[in-house]
Amino acid sequence: MSFLRKPLGILLGWIYEFVGNYGLALILFTLAVKIILLPLTLKQQKSMIKTQRIQPEIAKLQEKYKNDKQLLSQETMKLYKEYNVSPMGGCLPMIVQLFILFALYAVIREPLTNMFNLSGAEIKGFKEAAVAAGEPLKKGMEQIGIAHYLNGAGSEYGINFNFWGGFDLSVTPSLKEWTTWFVPALAGITTYLSSKVTTWMNKKPADKKEEQKPQRILSPEQKKTPGSQNNEGMMKSMTYIMPVFTVFLTFSFPMAMGFYWIASNVFSILQTVLLNGYYNKKFALELDAKHAQRVSKQSALHGDKKKRR
Repeated sequence: MSFLRKPLGILLGWIYEFVGNYGLALILFTLAVKIILLPLTLKQQKSMIKTQRIQPEIAKLQEKYKNDKQLLSQETMKLYKEYNVSPMGGCLPMIVQLFILFALYAVIREPLTNMFNLSGAEIKGFKEAAVAAGEPLKKGMEQIGIAHYLNGAGSEYGINFNFWGGFDLSVTPSLKEWTTWFVPALAGITTYLSSKVTTWMNKKPADKKEEQKPQRILSPEQKKTPGSQNNEGMMKSMTYIMPVFTVFLTFSFPMAMGFYWIASNVFSILQTVLLNGYYNKKFALELDAKHAQRVSKQSALHGDKKKRR
């Protein structure tokens, strides 16, 4: 991820110099990254909504060709092509964001190198001064401690890690110190909310109404196809697994990482609500028209077959 470190470090450093607070700089940095990735995010949202809306057609194919996996695969790909849906359209933005997350960890861990472009010799000199002043330097996170020391010394290369009256974003959360649990907990909660909002927004209006109606069958799953059960089961599992995984990660890194994750989740929730509200209306008419055209075409073919007989 070294090719991403320098541009991300320069961007975060420029924003920090402008606002003078690391927490606020991370919020604005997250917003800037979201704006940069907006074209990919739009593609992802379009793909997710379209894929969700053709699920009934996919379910019919799964039932029709349940004993012929090869033909099922061919017909499914034909369906995707007919509705102009890319099954992998939502993967690229997720991969890019993962790369950014790893690169950002390096930027946060080595701010003097990535944000201020200091040389090894300059960092070594500042390190000796920090050690002489009694600044605690955690192994692997020395530059964070040095930047903290330089801030107290009034240096232009210092970083103000304090946010909102007391949250030190340079500290790594610890189970022994409950005051550091706030950021990991909030990171987990916002990850859960982001997943739930995405799931809810990607459901068709008809699906939402069905959830509100009382079920009069012994098992609601009886109404669902095997394919939809598998997809929903996987999504439900990820809804609970990802928040736990997020909390675990944020207990392993400086709170700045968890703070970035919280800001990213909040912006993602807002983005999902706004984009889905727009695209759901847009694609509803488009896909319904294509579906009607497809049904009409299939009916015509079926009628031709009957005449030939």
